[in-house]
Amino acid sequence: MTISRYKGSRHWAVREADTGSLVVVTVYRKGAAEVVRRLTGQVPERAKRQSETFVYEAKGDAL
Repeated sequence: MTISRYKGSRHWAVREADTGSLVVVTVYRKGAAEVVRRLTGQVPERAKRQSETFVYEAKGDAL
């Protein structure tokens, strides 16, 4: 799953890494990270700060 800015706004989008399909849009990045945690059962890891994209990679069978 990926967490990134939603269309240049202050909102954050959670998308499927494989298909790029939108899962949810939240106001806060922490809220997006919580959605990823609840869906996968693991805490997302933060990417480098230079881009506003945070990537989460599921390890094994998360669901």
